Amino acid sequence: MLREPVIIYVFSGSGNTWTVAREIADVFLDGGVSTELRPLERSAPEDSAKAGTLGLAFPVAMFTAYPFVWKFIEALPDGRGKRIFMVDTLAGFSGGIVGPLKRALSQKGYRPIGAKEIRMPSNYSRKEPEGEKDAQIRAKGLKKAASFARDLISGSASWRSIPILSDIIKEMGYRSSGAAWRSARKKFPLATDGEKCSRCGLCEQLCPVGNITMSGLPVFGDTCVFCQRCISFCPGNAISVVGKPFVPYRGMEPAALLEFLGIR
Repeated sequence: MLREPVIIYVFSGSGNTWTVAREIADVFLDGGVSTELRPLERSAPEDSAKAGTLGLAFPVAMFTAYPFVWKFIEALPDGRGKRIFMVDTLAGFSGGIVGPLKRALSQKGYRPIGAKEIRMPSNYSRKEPEGEKDAQIRAKGLKKAASFARDLISGSASWRSIPILSDIIKEMGYRSSGAAWRSARKKFPLATDGEKCSRCGLCEQLCPVGNITMSGLPVFGDTCVFCQRCISFCPGNAISVVGKPFVPYRGMEPAALLEFLGIR
């Protein structure tokens, strides 16, 4: 059973995870459970102590969670038996989240009550615009999210354990300075089309790791973790991967993201 209030800390790159977390929150609210969504990357971990039940929602990245998501989790206060659940979104395989996260939270004194991985439309390396197949994947994913929320309310959700191999997979993407992330930045460098860029600076505001600074045009640093926000939500579609004909994807309306993040 859930203890109120439920606070779900959400990080969403192109919008899939926010959409799933919103569905879960709506089911909770419809069931009379006080629930709030907060942006993970703009929240203080210690404030989670005010939650009756804690939720974590984030996308899969490098087969695990983003490095800054892990840092947020590790900075959470002692759980003291507090109930906690997680949901992640992915286009394929993870392997380095469910087991490692359950162990990490249990060691901090939390009571893991449910974990769910939900497939949503791919937001990277897309060669075609969004279509009917994406709509079907999204509908199935939201149905799964609603079912998970109902299981959490009834107390029938579960959080399975994963063998030690998952800890090895986790280490691949745990550090943004690691070899996997360095290789990805070298292979997929970002660039800006100066003719399309309006110099609005939104990409700088949206970047969760401070990798973008404005100097006329956006300047990209060496901490990118490919969350896709800058590409997905650039008003002029001015940001792209060098030499790659990838099609931007948005899983939520830009206005909804800006409102959630408190960006005016």
